[in-house]
Amino acid sequence: MGQKAGDCDWFILEGGLDGWRRAGLPIAKGPGQPLELQRQVQLAAGSMVALGTTAGLFLSPWFFVVPLFVGSELTFAGASGSCGMARLLAGAPWNRRAQLEAA
Repeated sequence: MGQKAGDCDWFILEGGLDGWRRAGLPIAKGPGQPLELQRQVQLAAGSMVALGTTAGLFLSPWFFVVPLFVGSELTFAGASGSCGMARLLAGAPWNRRAQLEAA
């Protein structure tokens, strides 16, 4: 369904970008673009859980607070649809630069 929105065409994609990929349609990505935000969240959360658990085992049990916090935040994000880590990462310098270049 294409319609005019200002100076450009816009479309509602059934299945979103994943559906577009499954259909085998081309996707253009600039060479300097950062990882998708969801992957950045997964990398950050996974790293924090792994490092917090390792530090809790070998340094101090107080480090177990880190994976507890990350797990709680991910549970809240899943229940509410609002992810604080994604918001923080969206404002990171490498993501802001990509947003400015796209504009």
